[in-house]
Amino acid sequence: MREGSGVNKKVLSLGSWYCCFEIDNKKMASEESKTKVEVIEIPAGELPDEIPRDEFAARVLKAVKDNLLGKIMKSAVSDSTDNLLKKEMTKLADEVIRFRQAMSRRMLSDESLTDKDPVCLERLPDSFEAGWKEWRSGLENREDLAYQAFIKTMTSPPE
Repeated sequence: MREGSGVNKKVLSLGSWYCCFEIDNKKMASEESKTKVEVIEIPAGELPDEIPRDEFAARVLKAVKDNLLGKIMKSAVSDSTDNLLKKEMTKLADEVIRFRQAMSRRMLSDESLTDKDPVCLERLPDSFEAGWKEWRSGLENREDLAYQAFIKTMTSPPE
């Protein structure tokens, strides 16, 4: 233990050496997370009873480095995939809005439909799904195919 610091460099617990480090990152969100203490285990078999201070420090720093680099990579990969997911969700939401607008525009301009034509509102979710499937096909006439699938499903009787 360092004099006056109150910090143990070595703590023996259940036959293993432990080294505790305080994480003090000013970017963390809460006070609790600022004072989080993380335990890094160094198996007892890897350390002799007596070990020079420099060798102990080198082993501890290696364990910390390995652990820290893993966390940095995990965070980097997670942030990258989260950003990708957000972009794709935004694209998908924009595409769904275009699909809904196209179906609405087509229904309003479709003179073959009248207010007295039977529609099955129970099938409305299925009709949107059928139209969306055709819309996502990416074919040149996808709007026509989507609208036909949409109307066909909505005007068919429930199964």
